[in-house]
Amino acid sequence: MMVQMFFLLMLSVIVALVAAFVVLLVKKWGIAEWMQVHGDDFSSRLFSCDLCMSWWACMLVTVVMVCVFGELSNVAFMSAPVLATPIARYLV
Repeated sequence: MMVQMFFLLMLSVIVALVAAFVVLLVKKWGIAEWMQVHGDDFSSRLFSCDLCMSWWACMLVTVVMVCVFGELSNVAFMSAPVLATPIARYLV
């Protein structure tokens, strides 16, 4: 039980760090600003919200990790985006 909780915590921190890096990179390259100006109403609001970008970046990172490791049935992989989003938002 303790090992599973440690695994979930470490997975959430790793997902949050990678997602925060992705969000910062999107902002640095100007993609977020470009989408705010040239995107439709939904994507304009999405790219102007750090929480939204952090959530979708966490989801993207988790999906990539599930594809790489093939652990879709593991609860930790399914709950990692929920736990990692506030951490990533704070880092951004």
